[in-house]
Amino acid sequence: MKYFLLSIFSFFLITSAIAQDTGKKKEADLNVTKAFGPTIGVGIGTIGIYGDLNDRDYGSPFNSNFGYNLYVLQPISKSFNVRFNFFLGEVRDEERSLERNLNYESDLRAASIQMEYNFDALLPENRTISPFITIGIEAIEFNPKTDLEANGGETYNYWTDGSIRSRAENSATAEQAIIIQRDYVYETDIREAGYNNSKTYTERTLAVPLGAGIDFKLTDQVNFRFESVFHLTFSDYIDGVTRKTKPNFLGTKPANGKNDHLFYNGISVNYNFQKILPADNLNIEGEAFDFLTSGNTEDYDSDGIIDLIDLCPNTPPDIEVDTNGCALDTDGDGVADYLDEEINSKYPAYTNDKGVGMTDEMLYESFMRYQDSTLEFAEVVQRNFRGESKEYKKYRVKVGEYNRGEEPPNLNELLSLADLKKVDQGDKSIYTVGNYKSLEEANLRIESLKNSGFDAEVVKRDPSGTISAINEEEQELLTITSNQVNENTKTLAKEQGVAFRVQLGAFAKKPNSEKYNNIPGLFIIESNGIYKYMSGSFTNFADAAKHKVRMVVAGFNGAFVVAYKDGQRVKLRTVGVKPIESNPLIGE
Repeated sequence: MKYFLLSIFSFFLITSAIAQDTGKKKEADLNVTKAFGPTIGVGIGTIGIYGDLNDRDYGSPFNSNFGYNLYVLQPISKSFNVRFNFFLGEVRDEERSLERNLNYESDLRAASIQMEYNFDALLPENRTISPFITIGIEAIEFNPKTDLEANGGETYNYWTDGSIRSRAENSATAEQAIIIQRDYVYETDIREAGYNNSKTYTERTLAVPLGAGIDFKLTDQVNFRFESVFHLTFSDYIDGVTRKTKPNFLGTKPANGKNDHLFYNGISVNYNFQKILPADNLNIEGEAFDFLTSGNTEDYDSDGIIDLIDLCPNTPPDIEVDTNGCALDTDGDGVADYLDEEINSKYPAYTNDKGVGMTDEMLYESFMRYQDSTLEFAEVVQRNFRGESKEYKKYRVKVGEYNRGEEPPNLNELLSLADLKKVDQGDKSIYTVGNYKSLEEANLRIESLKNSGFDAEVVKRDPSGTISAINEEEQELLTITSNQVNENTKTLAKEQGVAFRVQLGAFAKKPNSEKYNNIPGLFIIESNGIYKYMSGSFTNFADAAKHKVRMVVAGFNGAFVVAYKDGQRVKLRTVGVKPIESNPLIGE
């Protein structure tokens, strides 16, 4: 017993040191609720028996006796588990001495119910190593047998020289004895042979299992377990030797008179069915989150969910949201409650875009519109088909020319011009603004651009789209026009305003998809090896938002609106865009 107590004491010293080291770490980052589920485990180990043979008094518990166990753990609280344990094994022992020569083998079968304590209330929740202790009540069944005869039926006679012979050493025919070998077949049932003065005593006993161990967390649901369990039994019959054993079997050395005890040391793998449920309220703490949110606590829509984790960062003011920052949708029809004209639709799968349940009449009309071939539901639109051609305007104002693929140094300033166009011509990329019928109109734009810091010049564009310089005659006329402008205009206002654009995506490699071929007003800008695709340019947010929706319908799901003002890219709210105007999300 002293060795067992010493091992338990050493075990707790080690686990206490581990727990102190683990306790220095913070608890879990997320506040979650655990739904208690069972754990099933299987294991293998060695069995030591402390009985009457070899005067064994709690020596080494490790020998060649193997055992197997199956257990089920059912948590009843964070700190306590009920354990149902089923055990199969075998014990065998031999003693060879001058006083006695004994051997036995016994099968073991046991079932127990135990209470485990896992120190959860004292240790950090997010730990890898978890110590535990256990105690319970157990029923053990055994059937010791001994090996007294060889294969030929000869009785073993143990001589003082250490040999086993066919005749007794002190018999009259001892000279005729031959040496025989043990066959290690345990053919004689000790109880049925009557060696303990009875053939009817029970080969079952109760026991008290006392154990301790460590769980090593491999994954969230798989653990590796090492445990040691001492089985205090209430029987002295497990090894077949008691104080009642007859001398013809026991020999001249008496039994020790103590109950037989078992010591199991094993390893196992278990799988738990414990489920993790999300907490009602998001409560995020810890160093990792502090690092991520440092300087990122902005809450654009003021719904109480910071932008970093807000899945719907543009909800309107004073709207009730869930833990993801999205407006509540009570009936799950896809229309948020604040927009839903029928919050508790009976059949949410059959509602219109206002969240109102579709009646039979509405469904019928919708179906008829889809199937319509009678023109009963057709919308008649009158158009002018006279074929009048659009007036051609040939002059543009060039604000930059760069090598193809080269990023202009004043890119943001260029993008803030709402009517900016980019033409890739040969190995050059030409940036122009405006669309003018006369040089006078183009010249007025030049003076405004120069006042804003742009190096501008008039160019012309032929019907095929080719950009070219103006000729000498046009240049002379432009000079005369410029002088008249300077004389008649004392102050030219600096060109100001906001340009809204729709960014379709940014790519490390230029995409070859055909869906980019017919995009209106497409800009492809290369910057530091990244290709940014933009479409359209608008002076008001509403038009840009509509264009963004068209791009999403065309397959560009990641499209969003960006704004440029006075040569800088700015956030939408800085140019007067309110959250409600960007619902659903259409801006950055």
